Amino acid sequence: MKKKIVFIYNPFSGRRNNNNLKSLIEQHINKDDFECQIWATEKAEDLLIFTEKAIKEKFEIVVAAGGDGTINQVASRLVNTGIVLGIIPLGSGNGFARHFKIPLNTIKAIESISYSKIKAIDTVWLNRHCMVNIGGIGFDAHISSLFANNKKRGLQGYIKTILSQLNYQSQHYRLFQNDVEIWNGKAFMISIANATQWGNNVKVHSGALPDDGIFNLVIIKKFSLWKFPLILKNLFEGKLHESSSSLTFSGTDFVLKRENEGAAHVDGEPIWLSSEININIEPLSLHILSNE
Repeated sequence: MKKKIVFIYNPFSGRRNNNNLKSLIEQHINKDDFECQIWATEKAEDLLIFTEKAIKEKFEIVVAAGGDGTINQVASRLVNTGIVLGIIPLGSGNGFARHFKIPLNTIKAIESISYSKIKAIDTVWLNRHCMVNIGGIGFDAHISSLFANNKKRGLQGYIKTILSQLNYQSQHYRLFQNDVEIWNGKAFMISIANATQWGNNVKVHSGALPDDGIFNLVIIKKFSLWKFPLILKNLFEGKLHESSSSLTFSGTDFVLKRENEGAAHVDGEPIWLSSEININIEPLSLHILSNE
């Protein structure tokens, strides 16, 4: 029996115009395996509206075609529904797709849906904002907020944004686990890793596993500016969590307290959170198509 599948995509997402995506899907989806529909968004809220519609109409697979932000918004509605998330990576970094070995070539990504395996993964929640890949507070969140409005996408644009903000001031944080304070100090940024990377193979924690029931907090402590090139080197080598300027904690539930409310991000999407941030995991709560 054919499976009901729907593709939801933003025609103007990420690295290129995607107006031809509908025709590519129609040409390359396996029609023997799937009963297919294709929905293109016209405004930002359509992603959520269309995903809710797909749930109500009992589609078995919902494919998010776009960048990590698009995937986040669709995935957050599919948690604990049993509906499978598929991915067509169209963003500038595609960190989530890269982790699961989804082809970056659009035609190959469409064709891979027929042979991809269903995998159950964890989701992480920051004050009930869903994160499937990478989240952050501090410099990481500050850069994501700026990068969201940057017309120059991709790794080059990301590095340019980072270099323009090196005067960012570290903030004071307190970290709690099971109501016990386990760390107190100034941090340049705090990254939350459910999977391995931001995108473009720039890795937060090379050992992060999205289905092991825990997530990783990588704290980059306040450091002297001369150390920044070394931290960048660690970052591009996938060894940020091993840097002498970092601390790593792993677990299922943490509370992070800071002096003021402020920016954060989930999967690169900027959000605004209170001074107290509850970070917890829902094990194996999302099903995805993976080539990992």
